[in-house]
Amino acid sequence: MTELIIIGAGPYGLSLAAHAEAEGLSYVLLGLPMHFWKEQMPQSMFIRTNPQFVSLSDPRELFTIQKFSEATNIPLSSPLPRPVFVDYAFWFAQQTAISITCELAADVSYNGEQYKVTGESGKEWSSEHVIIATGLQHFSFIPAPLSSLPDSRISHTYGKTDFSAYKGHKTAVIGSGQSAWEAAALLHLAGSDVELIFRSNAPNYSEEDNLISGQKLIDSAKQFYLYSDHQKQDIWKRPRKSSVAYFLKPFVEGKITMFPASQIVRTDILDNQAVLSFSNGNERSYDQIIAATGYQINVEKLPFLSPNLLHLVEKDPFTHRFPILNERFESNVPGLFFAGPLASHSHGPAFGFVAGIRAACTSIISYLSEKTKYRSERL
Repeated sequence: MTELIIIGAGPYGLSLAAHAEAEGLSYVLLGLPMHFWKEQMPQSMFIRTNPQFVSLSDPRELFTIQKFSEATNIPLSSPLPRPVFVDYAFWFAQQTAISITCELAADVSYNGEQYKVTGESGKEWSSEHVIIATGLQHFSFIPAPLSSLPDSRISHTYGKTDFSAYKGHKTAVIGSGQSAWEAAALLHLAGSDVELIFRSNAPNYSEEDNLISGQKLIDSAKQFYLYSDHQKQDIWKRPRKSSVAYFLKPFVEGKITMFPASQIVRTDILDNQAVLSFSNGNERSYDQIIAATGYQINVEKLPFLSPNLLHLVEKDPFTHRFPILNERFESNVPGLFFAGPLASHSHGPAFGFVAGIRAACTSIISYLSEKTKYRSERL
């Protein structure tokens, strides 16, 4: 039996493994390394976060992205190209000497004392501690009335890396955030007749270098949990206005037709086209619709958690979608931890980004290391 199983090999999973490795904990890291960043996102686009805030985490901060730049002579620019971030993550994994089992988890069950994790190959591992460090891949969200359109006419931005198939097609991108602007820009470059439709009155561009917003997220990573439940709920209730990285402005402004302040109230299929009806009475027809409508985190959507285990996990009383976590990122089920987006309701918005990595790693792995040492001393 291993001391720890980490599920998910993205930035959070790699960093958790680096901390576990440094502490001498036995662990299994399950996942396809950086698969979401490498295979499910357009590589011709950029990381919106300033390079100053995108480092993965090892205990002594020896392998930051700045050290990667020095070691490889790859310059860091803002915005940072996605392939550079992916290359950095693989360099980080190599430098920290972490072990990765390139296999997805198929099932996680709990017998009241320990967890059994079964991989897609059928191989099994047991441990008293499991960290769920997966990202957004299970949570793409298409709201009504868009969700009533057939799959042949609508798709989510998740997983879209090549827009060449849209050449010559009239395409609507629905959304006001980063993924909407990226999709619209790439569709335009691919030769699609693209229109951008969103509910807000105007685009909300972030500051040019994202330094202020990046630092705010870092600062909030350890502060948010200390707020009262009432304060946290007040924060989550506030309208969250989607923002777009400033560097995307020249890719879209003056090139793509925008329809701000547009509320879609109905969708239909007519003459083999998707017809969108708006609250002002207007209608527009498209060959394809791309929903850049974000993600809705829901622990129930994790396909590998067994129904019995899911039933045990206490969810927050407001959305009933997030696990309730303590200061160590542990759920009410002993030994079951969550890092990344699934931790964001308890620990704050920083954990939907790379900004929360170090706080999660130091909290979880330090606790497990102390627990293991205490047990060893008692034997």
